[in-house]
Amino acid sequence: MEKQKVMFAFNDDTKWWKIMDEAEGVLELTDKVEKVAVVTMGTAILSILNSAIDTKFKDRVRDLSDRGIDFYICINTMHRCGITAEMILPQFKIAPQGTDAKIIELHQAGYMMFTIDYI
Repeated sequence: MEKQKVMFAFNDDTKWWKIMDEAEGVLELTDKVEKVAVVTMGTAILSILNSAIDTKFKDRVRDLSDRGIDFYICINTMHRCGITAEMILPQFKIAPQGTDAKIIELHQAGYMMFTIDYI
Protein backbone atom coordinates (compact mmCIF):
# COMPACT_ATOMS: atom_id res chain seq x y z
CA MET A 1 0.00 0.00 0.00
CA GLU A 2 1.28 3.43 -0.97
CA LYS A 3 1.89 5.84 1.91
CA GLN A 4 -0.37 8.88 2.07
CA LYS A 5 0.32 12.58 2.46
CA VAL A 6 -2.16 14.37 4.71
CA MET A 7 -2.93 18.06 5.24
CA PHE A 8 -5.03 19.76 7.86
CA ALA A 9 -6.50 23.14 6.92
CA PHE A 10 -8.29 25.36 9.42
CA ASN A 11 -9.05 28.95 10.36
CA ASP A 12 -10.16 28.82 14.00
CA ASP A 13 -7.72 29.84 16.71
CA THR A 14 -9.52 27.70 19.29
CA LYS A 15 -8.74 24.46 17.42
CA TRP A 16 -4.92 24.52 17.55
CA TRP A 17 -4.40 21.88 20.24
CA LYS A 18 -6.89 19.51 18.62
CA ILE A 19 -5.27 20.00 15.20
CA MET A 20 -1.80 19.36 16.62
CA ASP A 21 -3.03 16.22 18.39
CA GLU A 22 -4.65 14.95 15.19
CA ALA A 23 -1.61 15.80 13.04
CA GLU A 24 0.69 14.03 15.49
CA GLY A 25 -1.56 10.98 15.57
CA VAL A 26 -1.60 10.78 11.79
CA LEU A 27 2.18 11.27 11.62
CA GLU A 28 2.60 8.28 13.93
CA LEU A 29 0.89 6.03 11.37
CA THR A 30 4.32 5.48 9.84
CA ASP A 31 3.23 2.46 7.85
CA LYS A 32 0.43 4.48 6.21
CA VAL A 33 1.52 8.14 6.21
CA GLU A 34 4.54 9.67 4.52
CA LYS A 35 4.05 13.39 5.22
CA VAL A 36 1.78 15.77 7.18
CA ALA A 37 1.12 19.48 6.60
CA VAL A 38 -0.90 22.03 8.58
CA VAL A 39 -2.27 25.03 6.68
CA THR A 40 -3.54 27.98 8.73
CA MET A 41 -5.53 31.06 7.86
CA GLY A 42 -8.01 33.45 9.42
CA THR A 43 -8.03 33.73 13.21
CA ALA A 44 -5.87 30.59 13.52
CA ILE A 45 -2.83 32.76 12.89
CA LEU A 46 -3.32 34.61 16.17
CA SER A 47 -1.67 31.80 18.12
CA ILE A 48 1.46 31.82 16.01
CA LEU A 49 2.44 35.38 16.73
CA ASN A 50 5.64 35.33 18.75
CA SER A 51 4.27 37.93 21.16
CA ALA A 52 1.06 35.98 21.84
CA ILE A 53 2.39 32.46 22.29
CA ASP A 54 3.13 30.62 25.47
CA THR A 55 6.17 28.39 25.82
CA LYS A 56 4.08 25.22 25.77
CA PHE A 57 2.64 26.13 22.35
CA LYS A 58 6.05 27.10 20.94
CA ASP A 59 7.60 23.85 22.19
CA ARG A 60 4.80 21.76 20.68
CA VAL A 61 5.10 23.43 17.27
CA ARG A 62 8.88 23.06 17.35
CA ASP A 63 8.63 19.38 18.29
CA LEU A 64 6.10 18.59 15.57
CA SER A 65 8.11 20.52 13.00
CA ASP A 66 11.28 18.67 14.02
CA ARG A 67 9.36 15.40 13.55
CA GLY A 68 8.46 16.35 9.97
CA ILE A 69 5.16 18.22 10.06
CA ASP A 70 5.16 21.25 7.74
CA PHE A 71 3.32 24.36 8.92
CA TYR A 72 2.03 27.04 6.52
CA ILE A 73 0.49 30.45 7.17
CA CYS A 74 -1.59 32.57 4.81
CA ILE A 75 0.16 35.68 3.52
CA ASN A 76 -3.18 37.34 2.75
CA THR A 77 -4.34 37.03 6.36
CA MET A 78 -0.95 38.27 7.51
CA HIS A 79 -1.31 41.39 5.35
CA ARG A 80 -4.88 42.03 6.50
CA CYS A 81 -3.77 41.83 10.14
CA GLY A 82 -0.51 43.76 9.74
CA ILE A 83 1.59 40.72 10.62
CA THR A 84 5.16 40.46 9.33
CA ALA A 85 7.39 37.40 8.98
CA GLU A 86 9.41 38.54 12.00
CA MET A 87 6.29 38.23 14.18
CA ILE A 88 5.60 34.55 13.56
CA LEU A 89 7.32 31.41 14.75
CA PRO A 90 10.22 30.34 12.51
CA GLN A 91 8.68 26.90 11.92
CA PHE A 92 5.94 28.47 9.80
CA LYS A 93 6.39 28.82 6.08
CA ILE A 94 4.50 31.66 4.46
CA ALA A 95 2.16 30.59 1.65
CA PRO A 96 3.15 33.34 -0.81
CA GLN A 97 -0.03 33.12 -2.88
CA GLY A 98 -2.33 32.49 0.06
CA THR A 99 -3.67 29.30 1.55
CA ASP A 100 -6.10 28.52 -1.25
CA ALA A 101 -3.15 28.26 -3.64
CA LYS A 102 -1.14 26.28 -1.04
CA ILE A 103 -4.01 23.82 -0.55
CA ILE A 104 -4.29 23.33 -4.32
CA GLU A 105 -0.51 22.87 -4.57
CA LEU A 106 -0.47 20.29 -1.79
CA HIS A 107 -3.46 18.50 -3.28
CA GLN A 108 -1.68 18.33 -6.64
CA ALA A 109 1.33 16.89 -4.80
CA GLY A 110 -0.85 14.05 -3.55
CA TYR A 111 -1.99 15.34 -0.15
CA MET A 112 -5.46 14.42 1.05
CA MET A 113 -7.16 17.12 3.10
CA PHE A 114 -8.82 16.99 6.48
CA THR A 115 -10.73 20.04 7.65
CA ILE A 116 -11.65 21.02 11.15
CA ASP A 117 -15.30 20.19 10.43
CA TYR A 118 -14.78 16.50 11.10
CA ILE A 119 -12.73 17.00 14.27
